[in-house]
Amino acid sequence: MAELQPTTVDGTLNSLRSENVQTSSYTLSINDRDRVVAMNNTSNVTVTVPNDSAVNFPIGSIVYINRINSGSVTLAAASGVTLGRTGNLASFEEIYVRKRDDNFWMVIDVTRAPTVTGGTESDSGGFKINTFTSSGTLSIE
Repeated sequence: MAELQPTTVDGTLNSLRSENVQTSSYTLSINDRDRVVAMNNTSNVTVTVPNDSAVNFPIGSIVYINRINSGSVTLAAASGVTLGRTGNLASFEEIYVRKRDDNFWMVIDVTRAPTVTGGTESDSGGFKINTFTSSGTLSIE
């Protein structure tokens, strides 16, 4: 076997994550590692993080989970698995789970820009500006 040589890369490295679109309740599989599980459902479904005895993800594995439709999506742990949090994802929320140890996963919310409405909206330099010239209501979600 040839020996690996160090390589220097100049430029930008882009990471594109492929999606695994699901329309019903789903248990993560090893093929979901470093991918986005996009839950495209209009009814209530559950995404389950499996026990190591069923699917043994390597420690450090990351799986992104995204709610892309109107149905409720609940994150759940299989028997014997500990998650940093369980429960429902908000509309269009994306989270990721990272395996930290045997049957132990951290749950991390992906930061997203707030939705702001009210006043007169404009854009400048990539920023959204809401201007009020009289009384009104500013809503941030």
